[in-house]
Amino acid sequence: MNLRHFLIAGISTGIIWVSSASAAEVWTASPMRRIMRDDAPGNDSSVEISAARGEWEAFQIILTGTVEEITGLTLHPHGAIASTGNGRLPEPVVFREHYVTVSQSTPMSCLKTGEYPDALLPLNLQPLAAKWSGSGNQPFWIDVFVPYATPAGRYEGRIEVRSASGDIIKHVPYTVNVRDFDLPAVPRLRTSFGLTWRRIAEVHGFDRDAPEPTPEHARLIEAYAGLLAEHRLSVDQIESTYPDGRTGRLDEEAVERAMRNHVLHRHVSSLGLPIWPDWPFGDPLGADRAEAQRYVADWVNLMARFHAEDRAYVIMGALDEPNDADAYAEVRRWGEFFNEVETKHNVRIPLLITEQPTPERGSWGRLDGAVDIWVAHFGSVWEDMEAPDAPRDIEKRLEAGEEVWAYAALTQIPDEWENLHGKPRVMREGHPPVWALDYPPMNHRILGWLLPLHGITGLAYWDMLYCAEGVDVWKNAGVFHHPSGAVYNGDGSYLYPATRARFGLDQPVASIRLKWIRETAEDYEYLMLAKDLGVEDEARQLTHTFARGFGDWENDIAALEAARDRLATLITDAQKQKEGGP
Repeated sequence: MNLRHFLIAGISTGIIWVSSASAAEVWTASPMRRIMRDDAPGNDSSVEISAARGEWEAFQIILTGTVEEITGLTLHPHGAIASTGNGRLPEPVVFREHYVTVSQSTPMSCLKTGEYPDALLPLNLQPLAAKWSGSGNQPFWIDVFVPYATPAGRYEGRIEVRSASGDIIKHVPYTVNVRDFDLPAVPRLRTSFGLTWRRIAEVHGFDRDAPEPTPEHARLIEAYAGLLAEHRLSVDQIESTYPDGRTGRLDEEAVERAMRNHVLHRHVSSLGLPIWPDWPFGDPLGADRAEAQRYVADWVNLMARFHAEDRAYVIMGALDEPNDADAYAEVRRWGEFFNEVETKHNVRIPLLITEQPTPERGSWGRLDGAVDIWVAHFGSVWEDMEAPDAPRDIEKRLEAGEEVWAYAALTQIPDEWENLHGKPRVMREGHPPVWALDYPPMNHRILGWLLPLHGITGLAYWDMLYCAEGVDVWKNAGVFHHPSGAVYNGDGSYLYPATRARFGLDQPVASIRLKWIRETAEDYEYLMLAKDLGVEDEARQLTHTFARGFGDWENDIAALEAARDRLATLITDAQKQKEGGP
């Protein structure tokens, strides 16, 4: 995301018009800044953003005042109009930011405890009661989308702040510079983000033990998958592509229809095959082997009917993070199973395993030949590719034609990194990124720039809707409790469940952190476009202005945005040169 929110001088539309009827202050901020409840109002009074076609961009509008001064104020967006008079962008999408409490810091966090904005309530949901003493902030998140086929150029719009009676009391103008290139409709960044239909049932009050979801529950499952897809992310599996759990047979018409909807209409980059060690077959590695392998081939062939078989893969939670000789042996047995499927049935079904290529202990043996998609923890990427005497096995697996992705979980900072950095009590920058709610935003945003440095092409994440028993995710950020007593704020929880009991209807709600992952996915697209156009070296030089590796980056959003602006120019110039233009 390239943001120039703060161009006050010389922009005629950059003044916030304020009626004397309101005592609340209005100001704007970058989406990469967390607006704490007690932050002093900023001086930024203009918004200017830049976006490619097919891209989302965002900014924040903050109302500052007492609870009484802000209660009842609402935002009403208007689509930006082209300066030429021809063309209009869709109306921005407005979300009210909801705060959750960090009572205990995530290990090694450099940030304070307190209230953090995170959940983004759509305007169709009644906001939850918020209280603060004296003057405080209520931020709103503004999402702007640039449709494909939008002419490049400058677009200007406004967002009105209205009183409870509907009177317009403030205007916030904004400008969108539409860049003259497109992001691909299908994300280049491969993703697998965990979310089960039974967990959705639990949090929304459906029967999690039902053999299949009710129609209402099924619609909600689709809404969750759709929300992730809107953020350029793929849920690991979708229930509507499951076989009959009693027989293992596929309803080909229904499953193909669900696949087409998910893959072609949502434009996801990947879709996981539904299979577990004991479902839908009792003994898939033994007595049911032939039948199970036939099912796998049939499922992949349904994807092939609409030329999307290259997006199929298999992820099995039972094989997640193998951590002893027996677990390694089990991965090898399943690798052999899927290799046989490919040979016997002439299909391709890559096996994804959350493990680095170098085993923790040599006595476990290796997984080469069994694994097709390696998913290494961010810390393991540093160990394998950047540490002194790094083995660089990731590089070797890529040379062998396999894929390497990366994933986040807890902190899990390598001992060697800590020793090299004097065993810090807190981490501010330059460490393997940590996806915790109370870590600096750069930890989420940096990944799109780091992955290409090592040829890594995907991201995986273990859960989007996790919450420890007894924790109210709408109030408490401490959703993951470790046996050691540590709390990991927001870990496994990137979506908030708006439930009928609390809001009067069931729907998924995005978090600010989910938006940051969308931004890093879009950053990755910029870098891949530069690679396609033959300017990868120049793009890497821009990355190096603020990031050289998973263990070497600055917490400098301004430097990232400046590099992204220059990267966009690099893409535009290279594209013109390729097309023979001036």
